[in-house]
Amino acid sequence: MKKKTYIVWGLCGILLICISCSGLLDENMVSDRTTDNYYVDEQGFEDLVKANYASLRNIHKERELVLLGTDIFTQSGHPDLGGLFGMNEYSPQGLNVQSEAFDTYWKLLYSAIGVANTAIERAANVDMNEATKTIRLGEVKFLRAMYYFYLVEQFGDIPLVLDEITSVVTTAERIPEQEIYRQILADLTQAVDVLPGVQGDYGRVTKGAAQHLLSKVYLTRAYKGFAEGTDFQRAVELAESIINSGNYRLLDTFREVFQQGNEVNDEIIFSVQYSNNTVVNGAGSNAHSIFGAGIENLEGMDRNSVYNRQQARFVPSRYLHTLFDVENDERYDVTFLRVFYATIDQGSKSVGDTVLYFPRWDEPWSQDRIDAADYIVVNWEEYYMNAGKTNQFPPIWKFFEADLPYGDDMGTRDQFVFRLAETHLLAAEAYLGLNNPSEALRHINIVRRRAAVPGSEAAMEMTSITIDDLLDERARELCGEDQRWNDLKRTNKLIERTLLRNERAAAANQLREFHLLRPIPLSQIERTTNDLIQNPGYN
Repeated sequence: MKKKTYIVWGLCGILLICISCSGLLDENMVSDRTTDNYYVDEQGFEDLVKANYASLRNIHKERELVLLGTDIFTQSGHPDLGGLFGMNEYSPQGLNVQSEAFDTYWKLLYSAIGVANTAIERAANVDMNEATKTIRLGEVKFLRAMYYFYLVEQFGDIPLVLDEITSVVTTAERIPEQEIYRQILADLTQAVDVLPGVQGDYGRVTKGAAQHLLSKVYLTRAYKGFAEGTDFQRAVELAESIINSGNYRLLDTFREVFQQGNEVNDEIIFSVQYSNNTVVNGAGSNAHSIFGAGIENLEGMDRNSVYNRQQARFVPSRYLHTLFDVENDERYDVTFLRVFYATIDQGSKSVGDTVLYFPRWDEPWSQDRIDAADYIVVNWEEYYMNAGKTNQFPPIWKFFEADLPYGDDMGTRDQFVFRLAETHLLAAEAYLGLNNPSEALRHINIVRRRAAVPGSEAAMEMTSITIDDLLDERARELCGEDQRWNDLKRTNKLIERTLLRNERAAAANQLREFHLLRPIPLSQIERTTNDLIQNPGYN
């Protein structure tokens, strides 16, 4: 009889809703059907596999754990965001066993794993084309591996659930991180072996996506005490396989990657899909609004779709701005918005007048010049620090979605998870681990040349490279896209760089070694009948 571990908030009895992948992966609502009487034939199994993709949306909208409390994201001081300060400053008042962010992330990931386990276990009894079934199982195993990778990096030793849950079990055992990694690698290796390079439905997992994640998993394990000697080499080989596959290419410019409506492009390896039909999008994408800055109470500004809802949930640190060579790197002006224009006639402002301006970080305006301007000017040293200027700062703008009603978080733009630029940066990092700086430079310079202002390609090339250079480049290329907290933890740089570069975290000075693992949510511990040991440092 199989041993089953039940994560007590319900991995069984889940009603599954399938998603639309930008309209290309067929929608299908599955409700009022139990897994016993519906997922028994080809159509039912296909619907079950599609249902596994639905979890991606909510999981990748939980950004607090992977962005805040790092060197490149901080908090603005906005009074409505008090719950996020603990995440950023590592205060026990906000970062503890009862924190909602940990509880939500844990539940979402284990619920998604439960759906994956159901598909994997039911597959043997489904009568359908075996080749197609094998590909579908590869997709699901990729997703299960990704979810466990997210969990193990946040929480360390965790319960390992591999069977479909059909009855209530109230015990849970934390399995050593090393064993969790073995399972992740097993799932991803199987996925790589069976997945095609291109899928008929855009949005499904491909061989390239599985190789990319497997490369990152090997790279992450390479820094750990239980790493195998070949981990950096395997990471390199997988990254190079993707780059040389012919299935992907870097777009000509960084700006093109983030043009609205161009989410399906040759650089994207895997993304969270949203449909243009908001009826089937659930809560929709929200990346366009959560990296914003407060502007609504300024003269000449109102609540409309021009700038949409500006929520200062994830604030770029001042350090992030300094990473950009603004003369030669086009990513600076693609990533940030530095000028706001009036949207209504009000007071001294008419529609189109400049309301708020942020000079380049490296060219602050003098006080005389600021005083002479008929609009608000905020220099780099004042970003998010001056309450008199409502904690303003240039928001991250590369995710903005035009023409949404004010306050509507139901965006339709896909969220990139893996793209080829990161594959090059994974290769560069792995080559560094192999003490091969020349190959590391080759890959990082491919990314940097693409980011250059036309004519500045040579000026953008690096001639030497360290792990800090690599992390800086990931920040420029991927800010807001990747899981920065995990990047810093992987490279053993979280404490050093956060305390050096995140001003609010440094002022609080509460980040300690034990924070490299998150607390197991209290709700899980309380509902487990056996003793589930908490991570050190958390009561």
